[in-house]
Amino acid sequence: MNTWQVCQQVKYLLQQQKWTGSSTTVFGRVVITTKPTEEAVATGIVMPGAMVRPLSNSVDPDAGELPDAIELELVIALIVSVENDPFGEAMLIGAQRTGQTDSRGRGLLEIEEEMFNAIELLNTDDGVLIQHIASGAPAPTMISGNMAIIREYGFRAFLTADRFYHPVSNLQET
Repeated sequence: MNTWQVCQQVKYLLQQQKWTGSSTTVFGRVVITTKPTEEAVATGIVMPGAMVRPLSNSVDPDAGELPDAIELELVIALIVSVENDPFGEAMLIGAQRTGQTDSRGRGLLEIEEEMFNAIELLNTDDGVLIQHIASGAPAPTMISGNMAIIREYGFRAFLTADRFYHPVSNLQET
C-alpha cells in the first residue's frame, strides 16, 4: 500500500466502524484533509467527526537502502460536540445520550476507543504496518467558543511507494 491507499483505507475503516453490538456507525463524517482542525470544524463537519491528515514521510529511515520503503506519519483528529457543556465534561466522558448505539451525547474518550478498534483492522494482511506513536496523546482542546473538543492521535505507518492490490484468491466455481 502507498500513502494514498493508506489514507483511503483509514477513512473507510473509520466510516464503517459500528458501535459494539449495533449496526449504527460511530462517526458522522470522516474526511482526509490538510486543513488545520479549527478551520475544518468551522466548515461544518458532522459530529462526532474524524479528520485524517497525512504528515511527513521518510524513505527507509532505518538503512536508507530501500527506495520503495516508506515510513509515514499520520494524524487522526477526533472532534466531539455536546451542547450545554460549559466545562467540557460531557464532551470528554459523554452525557445526554439518546441511546446505547447512538453517537449523539457520546464523549471523546468513548469515540477514541472505537477509533482504535477501527485502526487495528489495518494490519500486515493489508500490506501495511501501523502503530500508535505517541507515548501520550496531547491534551484535548476546546474550540469554536468552547462548543467542541478535539484531540489528535499520531500514527506511524510502514508502507511502500507503489500501489498494491492483493491478488484474488479462494475463487470457487459455481
